[in-house]
Amino acid sequence: MTNPYELRIGDAEREAAVSALGEHYAAGRLSKQEYDERADRALAARTQMELFPLFADLPRPQGARRAPTLSQPGPAAPGWPRRRRHGGFPVVLILLGLLLLLHSPALVLIVIGIWFLVSRLLRRW
Repeated sequence: MTNPYELRIGDAEREAAVSALGEHYAAGRLSKQEYDERADRALAARTQMELFPLFADLPRPQGARRAPTLSQPGPAAPGWPRRRRHGGFPVVLILLGLLLLLHSPALVLIVIGIWFLVSRLLRRW
């Protein structure tokens, strides 16, 4: 099996490396001469392995990719609609309607309890 770092890269990866080098140059970490040399090497690179030495002595960017956490949902995947949150107003109207129709507060409380449990289970699932 081939080492993934020895696979060939495309123009997009080369341009991303030159862009990252430009950010380091703008931050003052590289001189103009160092930036030019590294940018030329990045544009001539054929594999990921050839790009690694260009960044070995530079710090990682602050905005590096992180795995999304459960508390911070990421953007919806293309083709998947975002789940809309509805307020509790329609639920209150339904419960008031049940109360008026059934004339039984105990039955309405049972319905409210079942609705609460089901909504909690579905939200976690």
